[in-house]
Amino acid sequence: MNTMADNPKFAAVAKGLLALHQLFQCGRGDSDAADAIRDALDAPSAALGPLENERARWLSEDLYSISEPDDAGALQAMTPEAQQQLIESLEARKVGELDRALDLLRAIRKYVSPPLLSYQRGAIWMQAGVPEVAAEFFNHARSLDPKNANYHALYLDALEKSDPVHAAGLADEILKQARKYSPVVVAQAAEIWLKARPATPDVQGTQNYARMIPILVNNLDRAEKDQPIARAALQATIGLLGFCYQSVGNVGEAVRWYTRGIQTDPGNAVWLAARGILQYGVTPYAINDLKRAVALKVPLIWPYLFLAHHYLTSKQFDLCRHTCEAAIELRGSDAAKSQLEEWRAIAQAELGFPPEAVRTAFESALQFDPSDEFAQRNQIIFEAFLAKSPAGRRPEWEFRSEASLRQSVLAERRFLLAA
Repeated sequence: MNTMADNPKFAAVAKGLLALHQLFQCGRGDSDAADAIRDALDAPSAALGPLENERARWLSEDLYSISEPDDAGALQAMTPEAQQQLIESLEARKVGELDRALDLLRAIRKYVSPPLLSYQRGAIWMQAGVPEVAAEFFNHARSLDPKNANYHALYLDALEKSDPVHAAGLADEILKQARKYSPVVVAQAAEIWLKARPATPDVQGTQNYARMIPILVNNLDRAEKDQPIARAALQATIGLLGFCYQSVGNVGEAVRWYTRGIQTDPGNAVWLAARGILQYGVTPYAINDLKRAVALKVPLIWPYLFLAHHYLTSKQFDLCRHTCEAAIELRGSDAAKSQLEEWRAIAQAELGFPPEAVRTAFESALQFDPSDEFAQRNQIIFEAFLAKSPAGRRPEWEFRSEASLRQSVLAERRFLLAA
């Protein structure tokens, strides 16, 4: 199944069908609003190929099935054949055969409990990159089985990706009555609530993070009592506590929580990266954290940035160059990418690369961030060195200090939530 980004026309059709479904649920299927949606669907529907038209038709039927279920669709006892098809659907989803996964679910609809069926459909549409549709199925699953906290958490996650304003409002309501909800739901709501807050270092921003700490501490206590059921909530809450303490400027407590998180999940690359960044330049153990985060292929640019800076300032130029090259396509700010390209240029110069290659790297740095003064000055230093070519001497580069690098990246601390 194509993702939303692969075919915007299909995404538009899927959203239109969902909007129609929601109007039908409100008894407005024959309203002017519904007619307007049908008219708007004509153009994108006409642009779809046969496979996508078939997919849209089945989506419409699947949505109809959760709003007005057929009396003939009463649940039947699971048969060995239906059980095998359910397993095959799960396996198809794992390998990305999403249309087949949905087809198999339709074939065994009478044998699968409605909440489980909607959960499976939601998971498939989430993987397909259409969180709006996924949220609808997850919401149906949680409405049928309100005691299943995972359905509720998955619904919030899909809603946050498709309608962040609505998700933030729901999250706020949940946090006001946190004890009424499962720890996994509270942890999900807390993350959504924090993402929705402006990333400002002012008094209001600090108060937002401070307000969340007692809620999270209480949630952690409840999650610890519910283990192993609430293990996911436990780990998420620990990470959020580290983030909140870091955001209010209490580095010691932040490190303590990230350390506790690593003890419960040694392979959590994000926590390793966070602890390594907080302690970079303070303790040599930070380098080990950064190396482990990179080895675990953390999908964030910042631990690579710090590790590249370490290799650069310790004159391990080939390692610096490789680290910069590995990081440049990862998610991160233009300022971070500018620094990586600048350091790659310096590493190449020290390794004896042709001047054209070094210039290209410096130019790339300034394309990412034209205001990068270090890149500007080091490019000038490089050109002056080439002009003089003093035998036996090296360029006298200007490097950022460990403290200034750490401070600049901590200002972008919200990357921990994005992970």
